[in-house]
Amino acid sequence: MQTSILIPPDLTQGLVSSSPQLSRFQKDLLILTSFPENSSLHRRPSWLQQAPRAKKYWTLQTPPNVVSEYLPHDHLRDAIMTRRMRQVGDPPPRFIKSWEHWKTYCGIYGIPEDFLCEEQVALMRLGLPRDREGTLKSNTAKIPPVPEPQPRNCGLYLLDPSLHINLTRKYERLDDGQVIFIHSSGTLEVKDGDVMRLHPSSWSHFSGTGGYTDGLWLHPSGELKLEGKWRKWSYLPWTEETQETCKPSTIKLRGLRQMREEEEQRDNERNGPQRSLDSEMVPVEELLSADDDVAIEGME
Repeated sequence: MQTSILIPPDLTQGLVSSSPQLSRFQKDLLILTSFPENSSLHRRPSWLQQAPRAKKYWTLQTPPNVVSEYLPHDHLRDAIMTRRMRQVGDPPPRFIKSWEHWKTYCGIYGIPEDFLCEEQVALMRLGLPRDREGTLKSNTAKIPPVPEPQPRNCGLYLLDPSLHINLTRKYERLDDGQVIFIHSSGTLEVKDGDVMRLHPSSWSHFSGTGGYTDGLWLHPSGELKLEGKWRKWSYLPWTEETQETCKPSTIKLRGLRQMREEEEQRDNERNGPQRSLDSEMVPVEELLSADDDVAIEGME
């Protein structure tokens, strides 16, 4: 089995970004290669074989001609990985040591045999962060990670509230009783946790053989089943839906200015010309807390 996505020659990042299919493929490769070899994953990108394997864990491995290495980092806890083609002098492979072994692995997990071929590694590395001199760098320090969703069409789970602090700031401050649902589409949704107490997805449990069970299972304590601590977390959005729901909140200042001008006009009509409100306007930067996660639009 081969990957169905064709990679044209002489690619640039601009060309990749202009193609939704290539852009998604590159993001999938960047996410997968950010994890160590031999990692267990729930999520299967759409270009991997789905049924009947979609409801089971799968193990991420690297072909014998590819090497795993860390991106530059200040602290090991923040380090993420990448891949490159093997060179003379590299240590021998740790897990997949021969092409026969690689073919067997691909057959077991439904992985295309050309996964992480030279063209795919080049496409992936084209999207890695670099400084002005073209040197690889890590840009994850200020990017909130997002947790791995279930496989497509395999329900949802409730994120452990102790992990909310890892998300973008719009999800840090929730009302009492609210929880964050991680849908299989990658969407993050805030809802009242009580509505999930008898929802099958909330109470589903693992089969013990790498799969999921579909039957309803109610914990005797009646407590919500929370997950996320053992999920993989990515600094890139797992899906377009993940990216959309993790966008920062937005404040549009054009409407605010128009309201002030209308208020000033009404005051002038009632009381005669007054001192301009602009002299008393507080800069927006002072109105916003340093902890507020907002995008400011329409500043003139």
